[in-house]
Amino acid sequence: MISIGITGASGMLATALIERLHSEYRIYATSRSKGVEKDQVSWQCFDLLDDRRLKSWLVGNNLDVIIHCAAIVKVDQCEKKPDIAENLHYRSTKIIADHFQKNEGQLIYISTDSLFDGKKITLYTEKDKTNPLNAYAKTKLLGEKPVLKLKNGLVLRTNIIGRGNNKNLTFAEWVVEGLIEKKAFTLFNDVFFSPLHVNDLADIIVQLIKKKTTGLFNAVSSNSLSKYEFGLKVADIFNIKDKVIIKGSIRDKKLIAKRPCNMGLSSNKLSAVLNKRMPSIERSIQLLKNQYENN
Repeated sequence: MISIGITGASGMLATALIERLHSEYRIYATSRSKGVEKDQVSWQCFDLLDDRRLKSWLVGNNLDVIIHCAAIVKVDQCEKKPDIAENLHYRSTKIIADHFQKNEGQLIYISTDSLFDGKKITLYTEKDKTNPLNAYAKTKLLGEKPVLKLKNGLVLRTNIIGRGNNKNLTFAEWVVEGLIEKKAFTLFNDVFFSPLHVNDLADIIVQLIKKKTTGLFNAVSSNSLSKYEFGLKVADIFNIKDKVIIKGSIRDKKLIAKRPCNMGLSSNKLSAVLNKRMPSIERSIQLLKNQYENN
């Protein structure tokens, strides 16, 4: 049975991956706190910044595949503590990559859509030159490099939505909660993105593992919307009539870290590999609605 390691395993994407993979593969999950428990899932809780513990985990479990989900997703937190962001996003990734240089295996690195300056009008492709604006994006980009040097390295640039499993609301949950509670809130009409539902991304990763796919891919939805348009779509699909969304501009918001206005990515390269069109943002919102209804 193939052994798959998952870092950041208590997070939203990793939880979805465990649900998809545990019945078919042996899973070795690690994070600072334990997440979902399933058959064939072994947990080891430690901080990835502890090099000794990380190397011990790698050597001790004889892993065939590692899905490196661990990240500090709060952009302003990375800006305040760039050294910690670099240690997690780059150093831990390089340790894993160095391990796989000596031991044949596939390393899948979950990257971000925030690697560009956002000045391009159309969707960014894998061939576009990166120009990260903040510590989060710069350190995530650093983490891509040792993975892409591997024979079996795979980098997925993505932006996901879904229901999280901790007290901190995801962006999509924050939008839904605001609409349900009828609290007025502002969404930017000049920031564009291509979010994909976490369950669809988990399914795609499973397919890529089976295909032994390598290289760099944008793993996003088939279209792009502004954050404001996204909020309106959520209201429509959730059938919430009283919209309390205020149209705003990122230029009027004082943020610690600079953000790009255009994070929209093209999914054409991944669509060609999978031989299917990527899901739309509307489908992703519908899947989010299904999660709320099922819970």
